[in-house]
Amino acid sequence: MLDAIIFDIGNVLLHFDFGRTLKRIGPYCGGDIDLLISGLEPIKQALEGGRISSERFLDEVTEQLKYTGSRAELVSAWQQIFDPVQATHRLVERLAGCVPLYLLSNTNGLHAEYFLSEWEVFRNFSGAVYSHEAGMMKPDLEIYEHAIAKFGVKPSRTLFVDDLAPNVKSALEAGLQAHHYSAAAHAELIELLLKQGIPAKILGQP
Repeated sequence: MLDAIIFDIGNVLLHFDFGRTLKRIGPYCGGDIDLLISGLEPIKQALEGGRISSERFLDEVTEQLKYTGSRAELVSAWQQIFDPVQATHRLVERLAGCVPLYLLSNTNGLHAEYFLSEWEVFRNFSGAVYSHEAGMMKPDLEIYEHAIAKFGVKPSRTLFVDDLAPNVKSALEAGLQAHHYSAAAHAELIELLLKQGIPAKILGQP
Protein backbone atom coordinates (compact mmCIF):
# COMPACT_ATOMS: atom_id res chain seq x y z
CA MET A 1 0.00 0.00 0.00
CA LEU A 2 1.04 3.61 -0.44
CA ASP A 3 2.99 5.29 2.35
CA ALA A 4 1.60 8.74 1.51
CA ILE A 5 -0.37 10.80 -1.03
CA ILE A 6 0.52 14.36 -2.04
CA PHE A 7 -2.25 16.47 -3.56
CA ASP A 8 -2.08 19.56 -5.71
CA ILE A 9 -4.84 22.10 -4.96
CA GLY A 10 -5.87 23.95 -8.14
CA ASN A 11 -8.33 21.89 -10.22
CA VAL A 12 -7.70 18.93 -7.93
CA LEU A 13 -9.19 20.09 -4.63
CA LEU A 14 -10.48 23.48 -5.75
CA HIS A 15 -11.65 24.72 -9.11
CA PHE A 16 -10.59 28.32 -9.76
CA ASP A 17 -11.60 31.09 -12.13
CA PHE A 18 -9.57 34.31 -12.30
CA GLY A 19 -12.33 35.70 -14.50
CA ARG A 20 -14.29 36.32 -11.31
CA THR A 21 -11.61 38.72 -10.13
CA LEU A 22 -11.67 40.63 -13.40
CA LYS A 23 -15.45 40.85 -13.40
CA ARG A 24 -15.46 42.35 -9.92
CA ILE A 25 -12.63 44.83 -10.32
CA GLY A 26 -13.26 45.74 -13.96
CA PRO A 27 -15.58 48.67 -13.19
CA TYR A 28 -12.82 50.21 -11.06
CA CYS A 29 -10.05 49.89 -13.66
CA GLY A 30 -8.95 52.36 -16.32
CA GLY A 31 -8.28 51.31 -19.91
CA ASP A 32 -8.94 47.99 -21.64
CA ILE A 33 -8.75 45.41 -18.85
CA ASP A 34 -8.28 42.54 -21.32
CA LEU A 35 -5.11 44.20 -22.58
CA LEU A 36 -3.93 45.25 -19.13
CA ILE A 37 -4.43 41.83 -17.56
CA SER A 38 -1.83 40.18 -19.80
CA GLY A 39 0.77 42.25 -18.00
CA LEU A 40 -0.26 40.84 -14.64
CA GLU A 41 1.07 37.32 -15.29
CA PRO A 42 4.70 38.20 -14.40
CA ILE A 43 3.47 39.83 -11.18
CA LYS A 44 1.37 36.78 -10.35
CA GLN A 45 4.36 34.51 -11.00
CA ALA A 46 6.52 36.68 -8.74
CA LEU A 47 3.90 36.45 -5.99
CA GLU A 48 3.57 32.68 -6.25
CA GLY A 49 7.33 32.28 -6.41
CA GLY A 50 7.75 34.23 -3.18
CA ARG A 51 9.72 37.01 -4.86
CA ILE A 52 7.31 39.77 -3.87
CA SER A 53 5.03 40.24 -0.86
CA SER A 54 1.24 40.25 -0.95
CA GLU A 55 1.23 43.97 -0.27
CA ARG A 56 3.58 44.72 -3.14
CA PHE A 57 1.47 42.53 -5.41
CA LEU A 58 -1.64 44.50 -4.51
CA ASP A 59 0.24 47.76 -5.07
CA GLU A 60 1.42 46.57 -8.50
CA VAL A 61 -2.07 45.47 -9.52
CA THR A 62 -3.53 48.79 -8.37
CA GLU A 63 -0.97 50.74 -10.36
CA GLN A 64 -0.96 48.63 -13.51
CA LEU A 65 -4.74 48.33 -13.81
CA LYS A 66 -5.34 51.91 -12.65
CA TYR A 67 -7.59 50.41 -9.99
CA THR A 68 -9.61 52.98 -8.01
CA GLY A 69 -11.61 50.70 -5.71
CA SER A 70 -10.84 49.82 -2.10
CA ARG A 71 -7.98 47.55 -1.03
CA ALA A 72 -10.45 45.32 0.82
CA GLU A 73 -12.49 44.79 -2.36
CA LEU A 74 -9.36 43.99 -4.35
CA VAL A 75 -8.26 41.39 -1.78
CA SER A 76 -11.74 39.86 -1.69
CA ALA A 77 -11.95 39.73 -5.49
CA TRP A 78 -8.52 38.08 -5.68
CA GLN A 79 -9.35 35.48 -3.04
CA GLN A 80 -12.89 34.47 -3.93
CA ILE A 81 -12.18 32.58 -7.13
CA PHE A 82 -12.55 29.03 -5.82
CA ASP A 83 -15.18 26.28 -5.76
CA PRO A 84 -14.62 22.88 -4.15
CA VAL A 85 -14.05 19.76 -6.21
CA GLN A 86 -16.57 17.76 -4.22
CA ALA A 87 -15.33 14.35 -5.35
CA THR A 88 -11.81 14.90 -4.06
CA HIS A 89 -13.08 16.53 -0.87
CA ARG A 90 -15.06 13.35 -0.14
CA LEU A 91 -12.05 11.24 -1.08
CA VAL A 92 -9.72 13.14 1.26
CA GLU A 93 -12.19 12.75 4.12
CA ARG A 94 -12.24 9.01 3.49
CA LEU A 95 -8.46 8.69 3.16
CA ALA A 96 -7.72 10.67 6.34
CA GLY A 97 -6.46 8.29 8.98
CA CYS A 98 -5.78 5.58 6.40
CA VAL A 99 -2.73 7.11 4.73
CA PRO A 100 -0.77 10.33 5.44
CA LEU A 101 -1.87 13.21 3.19
CA TYR A 102 0.16 16.23 2.12
CA LEU A 103 -0.21 19.30 -0.13
CA LEU A 104 2.13 20.62 -2.83
CA SER A 105 0.82 23.68 -4.65
CA ASN A 106 1.81 26.74 -6.63
CA THR A 107 -0.11 29.37 -4.70
CA ASN A 108 0.25 32.59 -2.74
CA GLY A 109 -0.38 33.85 0.75
CA LEU A 110 -3.63 35.62 -0.07
CA HIS A 111 -5.14 32.51 -1.59
CA ALA A 112 -3.80 30.17 1.09
CA GLU A 113 -5.19 32.37 3.85
CA TYR A 114 -8.60 32.18 2.19
CA PHE A 115 -8.90 28.51 1.29
CA LEU A 116 -7.42 27.25 4.57
CA SER A 117 -10.08 29.14 6.51
CA GLU A 118 -12.92 28.40 4.08
CA TRP A 119 -12.80 24.60 3.70
CA GLU A 120 -12.41 22.12 6.54
CA VAL A 121 -11.00 19.49 4.18
CA PHE A 122 -7.55 21.07 4.56
CA ARG A 123 -7.46 19.99 8.20
CA ASN A 124 -6.89 16.45 6.97
CA PHE A 125 -3.39 17.18 5.66
CA SER A 126 -0.31 16.53 7.76
CA GLY A 127 1.86 19.10 5.99
CA ALA A 128 2.14 21.39 2.99
CA VAL A 129 4.65 22.94 0.63
CA TYR A 130 3.41 26.17 -0.92
CA SER A 131 5.45 27.78 -3.69
CA HIS A 132 5.38 31.28 -2.19
CA GLU A 133 6.84 29.97 1.06
CA ALA A 134 9.36 27.62 -0.53
CA GLY A 135 10.59 30.21 -3.05
CA MET A 136 10.32 27.69 -5.88
CA MET A 137 7.55 26.48 -8.15
CA LYS A 138 6.31 23.44 -10.00
CA PRO A 139 7.34 22.03 -12.39
CA ASP A 140 10.91 22.78 -11.21
CA LEU A 141 12.41 19.58 -9.84
CA GLU A 142 13.72 21.34 -6.74
CA ILE A 143 10.27 21.85 -5.22
CA TYR A 144 9.51 18.13 -5.40
CA GLU A 145 12.82 17.30 -3.75
CA HIS A 146 12.06 19.91 -1.10
CA ALA A 147 8.62 18.39 -0.46
CA ILE A 148 9.99 14.84 -0.26
CA ALA A 149 12.55 15.95 2.32
CA LYS A 150 10.08 18.04 4.31
CA PHE A 151 7.44 15.32 4.47
CA GLY A 152 9.99 12.57 5.10
CA VAL A 153 8.38 10.25 2.55
CA LYS A 154 9.85 7.51 0.38
CA PRO A 155 9.25 8.74 -3.21
CA SER A 156 8.66 5.33 -4.75
CA ARG A 157 5.86 4.66 -2.24
CA THR A 158 4.28 8.09 -2.49
CA LEU A 159 1.61 9.14 -5.00
CA PHE A 160 1.47 12.71 -6.32
CA VAL A 161 -1.83 13.92 -7.81
CA ASP A 162 -1.85 16.99 -10.11
CA ASP A 163 -3.94 18.27 -13.02
CA LEU A 164 -1.05 19.52 -15.19
CA ALA A 165 1.07 17.19 -17.31
CA PRO A 166 4.38 19.08 -16.83
CA ASN A 167 3.95 18.85 -13.05
CA VAL A 168 3.26 15.12 -13.26
CA LYS A 169 6.32 14.64 -15.47
CA SER A 170 8.59 16.39 -12.95
CA ALA A 171 7.12 14.36 -10.10
CA LEU A 172 8.04 11.17 -11.94
CA GLU A 173 11.55 12.52 -12.50
CA ALA A 174 11.79 13.09 -8.74
CA GLY A 175 11.03 9.41 -8.20
CA LEU A 176 7.42 9.83 -7.09
CA GLN A 177 4.50 7.90 -8.41
CA ALA A 178 2.17 10.35 -10.14
CA HIS A 179 -1.37 10.62 -11.46
CA HIS A 180 -2.59 13.18 -14.01
CA TYR A 181 -5.93 14.12 -12.48
CA SER A 182 -9.10 15.32 -14.16
CA ALA A 183 -12.29 15.94 -12.20
CA ALA A 184 -14.20 14.58 -15.19
CA ALA A 185 -12.29 11.31 -14.84
CA HIS A 186 -12.29 11.03 -11.04
CA ALA A 187 -12.99 7.30 -11.29
CA GLU A 188 -9.49 6.79 -12.73
CA LEU A 189 -7.96 8.00 -9.47
CA ILE A 190 -10.22 5.69 -7.47
CA GLU A 191 -9.20 2.76 -9.69
CA LEU A 192 -5.52 3.59 -9.18
CA LEU A 193 -5.93 3.78 -5.40
CA LEU A 194 -7.67 0.41 -5.38
CA LYS A 195 -4.76 -1.09 -7.30
CA GLN A 196 -2.40 0.47 -4.77
CA GLY A 197 -4.08 -1.44 -1.97
CA ILE A 198 -6.37 1.23 -0.49
CA PRO A 199 -9.36 -0.77 0.78
CA ALA A 200 -12.54 -0.47 -1.29
CA LYS A 201 -14.50 0.31 1.89
CA ILE A 202 -12.29 3.35 2.55
CA LEU A 203 -12.89 4.56 -0.99
CA GLY A 204 -16.66 4.09 -0.73
CA GLN A 205 -16.66 1.29 -3.28
CA PRO A 206 -18.81 -1.85 -3.08
